[in-house]
Amino acid sequence: MEYEKTYSAIVADCSEQGKSLSRKICNDGISEALYLYVKPATETENGRLFLARDSAPNPYGYKLVTGEGLRANVPYEQYYSWIADRAKREPLFAYGE
Repeated sequence: MEYEKTYSAIVADCSEQGKSLSRKICNDGISEALYLYVKPATETENGRLFLARDSAPNPYGYKLVTGEGLRANVPYEQYYSWIADRAKREPLFAYGE
């Protein structure tokens, strides 16, 4: 149960970050796919998910989750499920005591 809440919170944070970024680039008149990255968990900290635009450099310390981009035609309401489906096998939970 605790893992589900933590996973949900990590995905929700990424979803909100992606919505904000998508709105910004759309307002700038740009149609660009977003790519999902993960910063793996450490012994003491949970991992983090991050969406970056196609033209941005890879975020430092993050690795690409999938080569499939989140396209501009995906409604904002579906960002959470899109991210959750692709990130479920990523190392997001701290593994220390």
